[in-house]
Amino acid sequence: MNTKSATQLSITIDISDINVIEVTQDKDSNWIFTVATRSNTAVCGVCKKDILCQHGCGRMIELRHLSILGKATYIRIAPKRGKCPDCINSPTTSQKVDWYEPYSPHTKAYDAHLMRQLKGSTVMDVSRIENVGYDAILGALKRQIPIEIAWDGIQDLETIGIDEVSIQKGRRKYRAVITARQSDGQRHILAVLPDRKKNGQSILRDNSC
Repeated sequence: MNTKSATQLSITIDISDINVIEVTQDKDSNWIFTVATRSNTAVCGVCKKDILCQHGCGRMIELRHLSILGKATYIRIAPKRGKCPDCINSPTTSQKVDWYEPYSPHTKAYDAHLMRQLKGSTVMDVSRIENVGYDAILGALKRQIPIEIAWDGIQDLETIGIDEVSIQKGRRKYRAVITARQSDGQRHILAVLPDRKKNGQSILRDNSC
């Protein structure tokens, strides 16, 4: 007589300060995690004060996250909302968290994954492999480039890396991504240049001012 025992699988999505409300799989067996943040405060978009999130939630959004067991993973969340009692007309503000950016279709962890996939590949290659739109890949690339470099967090510039990211295959259209690696292993994107020519250094100098 054959007996079968139930197998339990513990899965982590490496996102802090959230509660997982539901875990489901769609018709393609992709993972869908519905979550809610544990914090009940937000920062007012006008006065920048902390306010309580007592005004319901915004619309449910779905974010692509790191794959699990070879299947695409999505995080669903309805951002909490709060009204500021101190500002005129009591403006409503949605809660912001540090693991995704507003209006982004991806979590920050997935954006970083796409950047790693671009090494030695074209945008079109990564788009096909990850089943992500071409423009979504370019959007992830732009989000990885800070408007201003946080030089206070960069200890040294002893190791500088230059990676070429192809925009179109076979047309010699690419961008040069300039990065710095710290002694602790952290990497910082300093700039994305149109090419590797010497005059591109002016962009780095401008960012350091």
